[in-house]
Parts: sequence; structure tokens; C-alpha cells
Amino acid sequence: MCTQTKAAALMANIPLADIDPSGVFKYVLIRVHSREEGDDAEVDIVRGYGWAEYHADIYDKVSDELEKGGLLDCECIGGGRIKHDSQAKKIHVYGYSMV
Repeated sequence: MCTQTKAAALMANIPLADIDPSGVFKYVLIRVHSREEGDDAEVDIVRGYGWAEYHADIYDKVSDELEKGGLLDCECIGGGRIKHDSQAKKIHVYGYSMV
């Protein structure tokens, strides 16, 4: 019988990507992992929003939301900029961030 930890169940419901529908904006790549003993589950997610002045603004908001239950931990592993043109179905990912 396979049992799933509470943290792994939470991670299974986290959208892998959430970015604004169009425009040029900052994004961060976040590794989410379990804090539960013996659970090495992790998932990488992308978040990108035009409202963010700094990459850290995105990371702080997302990590605060995900870590509030005490089961998950977040780590910023990268970032940069995205130019998203949803009508043309094009995404240009470039640059980097020192978060």
C-alpha cells in the first residue's frame, strides 16, 4: 500500500506555472520541498507577474503562501524575465536574477 505524505499531497495540487497572460515581467523559479521527516518530495514551480518591482517580491509572496502550513519549504533557484505574447503563442525567457 502506497501512502502519500501531507506535504506531497499539497505539492501535487500546486500549479507548476503561473504567469501573467501577456507582457514583459519578472519571474522566479522556486523549488518547493517537504519539511516532513523522511519525505524527499520536491517540485519546481515558475511564477511571473507584472506587478513585481523586484524578483524577491514574487518569491516572498509565493513562499509565504506555501510555507504558512508548516509542511512545505521554498528555495529560490533562479529567475529572470519573460516576454509573453499569448495571442501569438510565444514566450521568450531571458536574463537572470540574484535573489
